[in-house]
Amino acid sequence: MTDEGYFLSSENPIANIDERAMEDTALRLLRHPEVEKAKGMASYLFREVFQRTAGEQMARFEDAIDEYVFHYAMRAAASDGQHPGVLRFMTPPHHWFGRDVPGSRWGADSPDFAYRIIPVSSDGRYEIHGRPTCDKPPTAHYALMADNTAAPTIISLLDGLDVVTDANGEFTITVDAEPAGERKNHIQTRPGAFQIWIRDAMGDWVEQSPNALRVTRLNPPQRDPLSDDELAQWAARALLDGVYYHYYLSAGLTLKEPNELHPPGSSAALGGMASQYTCSANIVLDKDEALIITASGSGALFRNAVLVDVFMNTLNYWDHTSSLNHAQMEPDENGLFTYVVAHEDPGVHNWLDTTGFRQTIFGQRWQSFPGGAAKEIPTIEGRVVKFKNLSKELPKGVRMIDAAAREQQLAARRAGFDKRFVDR
Repeated sequence: MTDEGYFLSSENPIANIDERAMEDTALRLLRHPEVEKAKGMASYLFREVFQRTAGEQMARFEDAIDEYVFHYAMRAAASDGQHPGVLRFMTPPHHWFGRDVPGSRWGADSPDFAYRIIPVSSDGRYEIHGRPTCDKPPTAHYALMADNTAAPTIISLLDGLDVVTDANGEFTITVDAEPAGERKNHIQTRPGAFQIWIRDAMGDWVEQSPNALRVTRLNPPQRDPLSDDELAQWAARALLDGVYYHYYLSAGLTLKEPNELHPPGSSAALGGMASQYTCSANIVLDKDEALIITASGSGALFRNAVLVDVFMNTLNYWDHTSSLNHAQMEPDENGLFTYVVAHEDPGVHNWLDTTGFRQTIFGQRWQSFPGGAAKEIPTIEGRVVKFKNLSKELPKGVRMIDAAAREQQLAARRAGFDKRFVDR
């Protein structure tokens, strides 16, 4: 894959010309009258319900609205399949390229994913060129998405485990309306195809980094790039259409019976990947309580357990262990994985830190199964105990941790997070 000045950092493949330009477009859209008007309406609708249910977390409401709106501005900026690029989104607020970039988290984002969008059109022919940027590349998925503004709709999915690479790990994915034929890495578009969403799932935040990606449209564009007015119209419509779906996601979880974990199921029904199993729960803990959760690995190459707030945004996972993935977890002696959800450090390696919130939403993912499907359905169970009784209530063989090791654990998280925003 040729560079030609496209990549702006030798350390971070996300820092590239497309990313910088498309972020600039999204930032302009925030100031567009159509988007500002839609933001006011969405804020009103969300406030009407959340002010009755969010409790202490209403202090996060304005920030949540800002991220919600910028999320759709980013999706709009990456909506022109005639003039495609690669754009990362679903990140917390950050500073790079000499400017502050708002967060764009949405729908219980994963701290471990590099989420990227490539816009496509059903009449377009494209090549996505990729190369690894670390010794153990992350697992990845390429989902062809429909232009559905309310709920994400996957048309087809290419599992990165099925992508054929050359001896250097580089690969090319072809995208067009024709069947694959003899082509190994192919995504066939359909009428209504709108974007490809890419998820690189990183376990080791320090040692792993996303694949470097670049897209080329092979047939000439049939028009000039969409104007800011046209992009703003899509963003405004999409963010208003999304209000009801997004609130449904939140209410569907926060209105569940507290601290009940149900058997995992496929996430396809809610716009996720059919090959991904998920489990979610409404966690409500008093200051003197903790929740002990034990789950199986079930052969998934990627797993994570994440806490989010009532607005479906991740907590401060860069300074706290409010999420854990398969590389960050330690197994019990019996091969299962036990984590403790608690407001203070329980001395357990797998601590899911609530960061002080009485109510959080718990989610666990199992994905990237060898062969494309789970050979056994994942299992999970949990129970609330008094924090002071943890030592007596924990299963045998749970991995413990001391204060010095906890500091090292947190330092590694922060270092891995900071890598994501290196821009030179």
